[in-house]
Amino acid sequence: DISLRPRMDREENAQRWLLHLLLPVLFYRVGGAIPTPQGFYGEVMSPLFPKPYPNNFERTTVITVPMGYRVKLVFWQFDLEPSQGCFYDYVKDECALQLNSVEEDPPARCQHLCHNYVGGYFCSCRPGYELQPDGRSCQAECSSELFTEPSGYISSLEYPRPYPPDLRCNYSIRVERGHTLHLQFLEPFEIDDHQQIHCPYDQLQIYVSGRNIGEFCGKQRPERIDTQSNSVDLLFFTDESGDSRGWKLCYTSEVITCPQPKTLDSCTIIQDLQPLYHFKDRFTATCKEGYQLME
Repeated sequence: DISLRPRMDREENAQRWLLHLLLPVLFYRVGGAIPTPQGFYGEVMSPLFPKPYPNNFERTTVITVPMGYRVKLVFWQFDLEPSQGCFYDYVKDECALQLNSVEEDPPARCQHLCHNYVGGYFCSCRPGYELQPDGRSCQAECSSELFTEPSGYISSLEYPRPYPPDLRCNYSIRVERGHTLHLQFLEPFEIDDHQQIHCPYDQLQIYVSGRNIGEFCGKQRPERIDTQSNSVDLLFFTDESGDSRGWKLCYTSEVITCPQPKTLDSCTIIQDLQPLYHFKDRFTATCKEGYQLME
């Protein structure tokens, strides 16, 4: 099955796709005759191609071939509106096998992504998931995510779509010593909540240098957090139900500012005193004539 779904009310830019289907050539033999190829092929394209396709459109095309043969898909032209995780417009390809008997159980499909090749297919998972031993199902894996870049983005799985149930996620941010981290949450921020009990279902916990600074849920995003630390851990727990869209944050880091150096007596002199000092900056202290600098 091939499904096309564009975003509602997007601009009519030149976005289009064309799928050309090449099926394996069939050979048949009549008595001792030379094998004669009999081709099977076809084309599927978006509405109005090559003009921009319409808004708010969804269509499913089912392609079937005789038993014993498989379908090969070749995209000749492909132009869809880009978005993170194909949130707006996308073409989805689902593969399945026909059965010789209706009494047999249908074969299991890929839970997330199906990749076709001539003679078969294989499954893969979206980011944040791991393919299970059965080769088809995907399980969330976010128990030990580590971020060491000076800045970046972190979000719940599937954001801004609803996050999966039964998550136990741990996101750790570690930057260079002498730097401090700033956390800024983005919209939408949506974690299952309760009107009377604080975060009984799902919650996001934030730890700074091992100290819990809060448990967050609901639809009100936290204010900017200046951690004054180079170490932050985020723990995200969810129960077995809910349809909230989750959260996303941008973290940045900067070198910490040091206290202004001061002399302890009138005989000490700081050479070339600067108005501001950061981590790893240096200054030189000397003494007036006749005095010796003590360690």
